[in-house]
Amino acid sequence: MIEGSDPATLALRDIHLPDSILWWPPASGWWILLVLIIVTVCTYFLFIRQRRNKRLSAIYIAKQELNRIENEYKINQDKSILVKQVSELIRRISISLFNRSESASLTGQNWMLFLDQLNGDDSFSKGIGRILIEAPYQAKPDYNEKEFLNLIASWIDSAQKNRLVQGNVSETGDQK
Repeated sequence: MIEGSDPATLALRDIHLPDSILWWPPASGWWILLVLIIVTVCTYFLFIRQRRNKRLSAIYIAKQELNRIENEYKINQDKSILVKQVSELIRRISISLFNRSESASLTGQNWMLFLDQLNGDDSFSKGIGRILIEAPYQAKPDYNEKEFLNLIASWIDSAQKNRLVQGNVSETGDQK
């Protein structure tokens, strides 16, 4: 045996394992990922809030415009002008609240079905709302202006509460 090779006399130490890897503090990549997630979530909520405020402001302006149109009608008592102004107003509202492709190109019965769908009844296609497509062809349209203005006001309120899913009314007017 070799001298000094007695295991009891050798200066050997036990095997030491490295310290276990702690989960805190995370590596820099995890910090970057956390910051990106927070920025993404905040941006998303700001976008949704801005979009909601834009829609609500359009409704607010529409209600003011409807009041102006109603006051103007009380002065001039011209039902043709009333229908024309209201028609322009609801067209502008629908374009600002919904996709342009959803409502801008609709005319006649398809336009009435679009308005009915949002209102939840058939007040436009079979009721007083038909005046929107009939009045331009009449010299002196005869209809109940209070009922008509109430219908438009309720439509504006419905536009505030509901938003059509894109494509619910096809170009032929058939409901999907």
